[in-house]
Parts: sequence; C-alpha cells; structure tokens
Amino acid sequence: MLKILPQLFYQTPEVKKILVDGLSCIIHKEVHESVFQKEGYVSAHALTVVLQGQLRVEDDNGNQAHVLHNQMIFLPKGLYMISDIVPDKGKFEAVVFFFDEEVITNFVRTNNIKPKKDPCIAYKILEYNHEVKLFTESLLKLYQNKNIANRNITKLKLYEFLNILSFAQGNCLVEALATLNNKERKSLHEFMELNYSKPLSIEDYAYLTGRSISSFRRDFIEQFGMSPKQWLIEKRLKKAKQLLSANHTTVSQVALNVGYENFSHFVKAFHKKYGTPPKQYLMKVRREIVV
Repeated sequence: MLKILPQLFYQTPEVKKILVDGLSCIIHKEVHESVFQKEGYVSAHALTVVLQGQLRVEDDNGNQAHVLHNQMIFLPKGLYMISDIVPDKGKFEAVVFFFDEEVITNFVRTNNIKPKKDPCIAYKILEYNHEVKLFTESLLKLYQNKNIANRNITKLKLYEFLNILSFAQGNCLVEALATLNNKERKSLHEFMELNYSKPLSIEDYAYLTGRSISSFRRDFIEQFGMSPKQWLIEKRLKKAKQLLSANHTTVSQVALNVGYENFSHFVKAFHKKYGTPPKQYLMKVRREIVV
C-alpha cells in the first residue's frame, strides 16, 4: 500500500503522536522488524531524526540517502520515496517533525529569511547535535502519552525547533525551507501524468499538489476539462488496455500497475468501458497471437 505521510502515521499503532495540528505534527516511531521497499509520498515538509537503527531512502530520480542513528534527514513536501527501515538490536526508533506551509511561511516572515536554493538539502545528512538532542528528549518526556489537545502547542514547539535548527545548523536548512515554500504549486499536468497510476485518492492528489480539495477539483476541471475521478478512470483504463494488449502480465498485476488496489472495481470499470471483462479481453489477445 502506498503511504501518504503524515496522514498514515495517525492510524498506525507503532507510531505515537506527540503533538498534532493538522499536517503539522511531531511523531515518535518504533519498529521491531525490518521493512523494505515501502513506497510513500510526503505531504508536508519533514525532518526525520533516527535515534536507533538505520533508514535508507530513494526517490524516483534515483537519489539515495543512508541515515544512521544520531543523524537527521530533511524530506521535502511532495517527495515520492521508497524506504527501507533496518532495526539495530531489535529496534528502529525515530522522531519525525512535519511542518505545514503556514508554519514555514510564518517562521520565514518573522525571521526575515531570504530564499536561497540548495538543491541537495533533501538528501543532506544532518548531525543530531547537542541542542537538537536536548529539545527532542524534552519533547518525549513532557508530551509523550499525554494526549495534549491544545493545537497551539504543536506549532509553538515547531517554531522553537526551527529556531534551534537555525542556530545549530546555520541558515542552510531554513533558507532551503524558505525557497521550497516560495515555489509555485506543482503543475497539475506534470504531476498527474507522472502519478496517475499510483493508488492515490483525490484527497491525496490535492495534498501532494499543494491544494485544498476544492481548489484541486476546480483547477483540475479548468485544465483537463473533466473531473479528476473521470480523468483518472479514463487514463488508468487506457493504460490497462495497453498492458493487456502487450500480453506480458496477468490481469491482477495489470490492475495493480494502473492504481487499482480493489480488483473487483477494476474488472467492473474495464467491462463498463470496453464492453468485455479484462480476462476475456486478454484471452482474445492471446487467441489472436496464436492465429
């Protein structure tokens, strides 16, 4: 299953929510078994601090990072990644800080930080220095398992964390954040063409392109001339037909390859579109090849 972070963390037992306010949050994650080749999208800027074990991250352009214990890595909003989690002595532990656009915008404006592009910031390994360590440990002691409901605390602590980072790491990280936050929203055409076959919901696409659900639907109809749902069905089924016509795979694999996690939904949609179930269509293709 493709993960959308931090949303999925809110529903995962091994993840403890320290402080949460929408997409701005601080979470504590513990895993006791290795996890390999997990796909995910980051819907808010994130800074992951590895406390125990190792984290390996690769994006769809082949950029890789290997994060050891007592190291940190910044993952920008909209990043598609494949990750491996490797425990050490039976445990992987990490604290992840997620920053929504409001937090970054307010911090940048308040501190008069100028954008400065650093293309390597997303894969730059940062040291878990003394100041950051003290702050992280205090968070875990004060707020873990306390079910703090006051949302204002979350953003206040994230502002404090950004201040500590700016002192501890220099302005490199916060300037990069300012640059990322200053970028225009992702091109719908570019993003949808690259990601239509991923098992994402309309809400996921909205988050990942930096839009509310209502603005995503509005922008989409303006640019594509149809609703997101209609376009996704058309695009996925067209690709499915191409894959079946090539006769290189099974019907169930084709369904997964074009973003259908529910096989029966795929069969029903394909039948409605092309007038024949995908299995019968594939059999027809194979008979024509034999003849």
